[in-house]
Amino acid sequence: MFVQILGLYIGNEYISLIEMGVAEPVFESPENIGNSLFLFSYMIVATGVMILIIKYKKILIRVIEIVVTFTALFLTFDFLIPVQIFYVPVSFVIALILIIWRTKRPNFYNQNLSIAFALPSIGAVIGVSLGIVPSLLLIVLISAYDFVSVFITKHMIYMAKEVAKVPTSFALSMPHKFKKPVVFKVGKRKVKKKYHVFQLGSGDLVIPLIFSSSVLATFSLWNALLTILGSGAALILIIYFATKKRQPLPAIPLISVGTLAGFLISLVI
Repeated sequence: MFVQILGLYIGNEYISLIEMGVAEPVFESPENIGNSLFLFSYMIVATGVMILIIKYKKILIRVIEIVVTFTALFLTFDFLIPVQIFYVPVSFVIALILIIWRTKRPNFYNQNLSIAFALPSIGAVIGVSLGIVPSLLLIVLISAYDFVSVFITKHMIYMAKEVAKVPTSFALSMPHKFKKPVVFKVGKRKVKKKYHVFQLGSGDLVIPLIFSSSVLATFSLWNALLTILGSGAALILIIYFATKKRQPLPAIPLISVGTLAGFLISLVI
């Protein structure tokens, strides 16, 4: 909910900048469904590249994480703190400090903090630049892809497991216990007991934000707030089922259903 609410705030600020002529939407024609097809195709290509990197050059994941996360953090904090000190943006300094902390001492705390502040600007800027129909098409396409990638091709499970070995800001990590793995001896061998970690992909947070930001741009803040409440309720159900079944589940299909339900309720109310 933090990501969604902060995203709506940034989306509202971005809409104001567009109306004042200070900024431009990402897409010149927000209602063009070709925008959704472009984003979906881009996501498929990016996934393929990530699989190749994981397989042959895993170190590049860290480089991509640093570049993408820093850029998104810079953008988010620039909306929150549009101030300069001696011509240096405060947002740049904060993003740099967070990235250095993340790089030097990676842990669950700075991983989740980075993703919580990086995603709002991404989802908001894209969502505001898409009309309702294109954003609806996008979540339908990605929901179908998420289902196929988890249950049929299962390449998303492979990616999640590999990325989890070196936690990155591409996923939110919620360990059962925020403690270091316990090391104990079994004979002459040292065994490390790890804690189970619940992983939630960044896409599971960005996709509903894209749609709710589109709702904000087309309808009102009230409609957008009810939309994110629907996505939040769906996420709670996903976490419940995932912990009960103890198996990977595609989150986006159910989250999308909740998001659309919240939107439809907002239209009725």
